[in-house]
Amino acid sequence: MRMNVRSDVSEDPLQAAITRLDGAMSRVEGLAGHLRARAERAELEAAQSRDADDDRSRLAAALDEAQGREAALHQAAQEASDALDRAIGDLRLMMQEEAE
Repeated sequence: MRMNVRSDVSEDPLQAAITRLDGAMSRVEGLAGHLRARAERAELEAAQSRDADDDRSRLAAALDEAQGREAALHQAAQEASDALDRAIGDLRLMMQEEAE
């Protein structure tokens, strides 16, 4: 921006308009840069949010799968326990029959 040292010299109207336009353009460029930076941060945060949502979905699916395996293992353990109870009962019965 040009500054007049002498106050009695009037500035050319065209030069004054150019100076004002240059100042306005500088402000617009500054604001545009600020808005661009905000938009980039928002895009990054949106991407991170999508990644977190994807992670939550994967973890939920893994949890469902693990709970399914847990239920199957619980069922197998119950069946094994029932089979052992029957075998122990059969052994006791056989031991009683031999003792008689």
